[in-house]
Amino acid sequence: MAVEIPVLTQQLRAFCRKHYGDDSVVSNVEAMPGGHSGLSFGFSVLYGKAGENRTDSLVMRLPPKGVRQSGNTDVLRQAPLLRTLKRRGVPVPTVIWAGKDLQWFGVPYLMVERLPGRTFHVWDPDSSFDRSAGGVSLLYKQGVNALVQVHKLDWKVELAGWGVPRSLDEEIRFWDPILSKAAEPAWVEWGEEVRTLLLDRVPESPPIGLFHGDYQGTNLLFDQQSGTEKLVALLDWEISGISGHLLDLGWLLVFIDSGSWDSQRLPLSTTPSIGELVSLYEDGMQYRVPDMNWYRALAGYRFGVISCFNVMLHRRGKRHDPEWELIAPSVKTLFSRAKELLSN
Repeated sequence: MAVEIPVLTQQLRAFCRKHYGDDSVVSNVEAMPGGHSGLSFGFSVLYGKAGENRTDSLVMRLPPKGVRQSGNTDVLRQAPLLRTLKRRGVPVPTVIWAGKDLQWFGVPYLMVERLPGRTFHVWDPDSSFDRSAGGVSLLYKQGVNALVQVHKLDWKVELAGWGVPRSLDEEIRFWDPILSKAAEPAWVEWGEEVRTLLLDRVPESPPIGLFHGDYQGTNLLFDQQSGTEKLVALLDWEISGISGHLLDLGWLLVFIDSGSWDSQRLPLSTTPSIGELVSLYEDGMQYRVPDMNWYRALAGYRFGVISCFNVMLHRRGKRHDPEWELIAPSVKTLFSRAKELLSN
């Protein structure tokens, strides 16, 4: 069910009067691009004594009403994760408020600081970015270095009890019911072929750890500081978990791999090479990455399935988002590229 901005504004005013003071003023309430589940809103709150006012700019995440709050629809599971990452120096937004008291919004809520900057859309970057090879390389090097920080986290200690590790077989099978709902029957057939190959070639003893789940440019927030682009936050942790975390590196690589995309949806040509990014990651992790083609294939399969599903939602009018029609021609390419990688 959609959230009406006027209703949400009234709810936020009540929340902020309780948490910031009776004189607090809420403004600029707006819907923001959603992640994989739930709803995101931005707003500002002015508070404090006259002449000493302060303003917090926040992003609030709510789960959909009427949906069981589990896994990626459980917004509160992000709070301990973000706090842990922040404590360990990983660039993530600071958690300001989080709670399960339903009196405010009817559902649990998570509020984090809203940081300045813009994300890097590899298909169509903001014009303010330096799109030269050197400029883009600077962005991706920061992204890989931050990924190393995430993957080095001792999840058994730092995130004890946060999540149950999922095997790679389970990760692959997780997408079965989603693939079955693909917009076109042929997509199901192509996806199933890739799934079979992935299951037949699952790496032995894969490194297990925290993974982000959607590690690519649109979730990397950059801000220009002193003339240099700085990575200020890793965004959208909705589908994070514990599993073969090399999925994240494979995911980052899929989005810069021209062989994974239709000719009308090619990534920026000045992105670093796949070999360069893999080497940078290996240097940071201090070990050689095994089975990289398999993880790239898994990532391509995963995004192909997600595309199949979201195109279906768009075409059936369940979730209007014409962006997925632009991605639709790449579904076959993503699956074909995955098969190619699994054959090498």
